[in-house]
Amino acid sequence: MLRSCMLLVLALALPLFAVGCKNDKTAENASPAPQARTSPDAPPATPSASTLDRVQQSKVLRIGVKSDNPPFCFQDKDGNPQGFDVDLGFRLSRALGVQPVFVTVTSAERISAIKDGKVDVVIATLTATRRRAREIDFSLPYYEDQQKLLVRAASPVQSYRDLSGKKVSAAKGSTSIDNIKVVAPDAQIVEAGSVAEAFGKLQAGDVEAITGDGLTLQALQLSASDPKQFRFAGEGFSVEPYVVGLPQNDSLFRARVNEALTEVWTSGVWTRIFNKWLGPQTPYNLEARFQMPVLPP
Repeated sequence: MLRSCMLLVLALALPLFAVGCKNDKTAENASPAPQARTSPDAPPATPSASTLDRVQQSKVLRIGVKSDNPPFCFQDKDGNPQGFDVDLGFRLSRALGVQPVFVTVTSAERISAIKDGKVDVVIATLTATRRRAREIDFSLPYYEDQQKLLVRAASPVQSYRDLSGKKVSAAKGSTSIDNIKVVAPDAQIVEAGSVAEAFGKLQAGDVEAITGDGLTLQALQLSASDPKQFRFAGEGFSVEPYVVGLPQNDSLFRARVNEALTEVWTSGVWTRIFNKWLGPQTPYNLEARFQMPVLPP
């Protein structure tokens, strides 16, 4: 977190959170309490402008995050952004010497938010894919999950092999829809605005299963009044490397972001963020097995 205190008002068309701080505690130990702000549209960035130069001149890094995807990015009871991705955003901003402003995006909006210049980066459980690489650039992977299925406890579905003719819901704009079409081409796909909305369909009995990244589904299961009413069906069936989404063809900015991620990893900050949100003292009770593929000096 930064030492200085300021109130940020950023021109954005999307809802945002302007973040200030009051002390030197790191974000992974105590995330600041951002305040929601609204303002007029920001002028679009010129194609020739370096993202890094623009960010450093404005002293602001606009970070696209989700609002409903714990433990990675969500809003607390006061409407403040929290989660693994948010803490990583604080660290990235600190490395660049600027203040973070968190902009709420949905799964379907992540790519367009970068392309349209509404955010500078997206840190929102974004999986790197070849298709997405045609539109935006990526950082080094900072985490990896697997796609899974969540069903009601009494469901006959034991894996994706049992989905023929059955309704399966997933978030629009996610890789989950593409992947489930490959492994279960005869399933009936029901798109939802978010994974949380898809979970509501499962709770209501409107679909037989929902699919998404394993930790996201686990968080939804834990949020239910009776988590035992739901279970995972089978093992994971895809690899989901999470990356920071970046503007295309800006190698200087990409290199600086990768340098910051490398420092987060080699300094041990990544492990502290992991333990805070996913480690043994959390409901997820995970061990840190991920290895960031950092580049040598």
